[in-house]
Amino acid sequence: MNDFFDTRVRTDDVADTLAWLQAQYGHVGVQADDASFAEHAVGDGAFSLRHLDWDCRAKVVYEADRFFVATSTPGYAWSIGSDAGEYSVEPGLVQPGQELIGRPHSTRLQLAAFDAARLTDTARTIYGDEALTVRFDGTAPVSRRMREYWLATLRWSLAQTPLMAEPLVRAQVYRSLAAATLESFALVGDPRERRASALEQASIYASATAWFDDHASLPITIDDAARAVGTSSEGLRRAFAANGHLALTPEAYLAAARVSAAHADLVAADPAVTSVAQVAARWGFAATSRFAQAYRDAYRVDPQSTLDR
Repeated sequence: MNDFFDTRVRTDDVADTLAWLQAQYGHVGVQADDASFAEHAVGDGAFSLRHLDWDCRAKVVYEADRFFVATSTPGYAWSIGSDAGEYSVEPGLVQPGQELIGRPHSTRLQLAAFDAARLTDTARTIYGDEALTVRFDGTAPVSRRMREYWLATLRWSLAQTPLMAEPLVRAQVYRSLAAATLESFALVGDPRERRASALEQASIYASATAWFDDHASLPITIDDAARAVGTSSEGLRRAFAANGHLALTPEAYLAAARVSAAHADLVAADPAVTSVAQVAARWGFAATSRFAQAYRDAYRVDPQSTLDR
């Protein structure tokens, strides 16, 4: 099911602004004498990227039902309980159940919004903790360095907006933003344990991909790879789920490595002495038709066309 959306509005009417915000965000109240307002939102059920232009002065009261991280040009003061700030000075995080009072004044707000359940699933995968509940301790990044990391990730993500209709692009943007948020803001709990888990999974992933690359021509299994890098098959799958931007499973990575190696062979081969079937068999594809389909999926051309160049 594709729940992708790319939607926008521009209005000068206070009632229209309120109706739009309530449809997009739920429990929102707006007080303004006039409202020159615009928003562009791109995303799906897991997350969205949003630009909000407030060419007016307003007061917004919002009861959050998801996680938000926002930054702005000068002119967006906010408060959550006793905490207060300005989004142009420091990106800020809003959590489900919190009441945000915002006071936009001629400003542009950029934010990433995350569905709470999906962000929790991602955190459990990254940190290898099926009991983890995502809750943050505070509204600000943990350090200046992590502040810059999150802002850089947001800038990169916004640059991908024209490509977000593609599910693979959207998935990579989501994973990058979710990981940056989980690392840049302080999760409740022991960060040392989470850091150790994340580093361990990254190490397993790096070792496994290198092992797959070196052994792709052999009749290897996922269990073989897990043993080679010192983990279980389930541990290997968790490491790929947490770190594999190009392939979320070890099976998918191995298949991609084999197709890539076969592509190099086809480019270098002499069609007078080499066939597609020979190259396919060399890289573990017993059925030439299955190899041809995988090759077309990767390179948008038949393997025979590559061989005949």
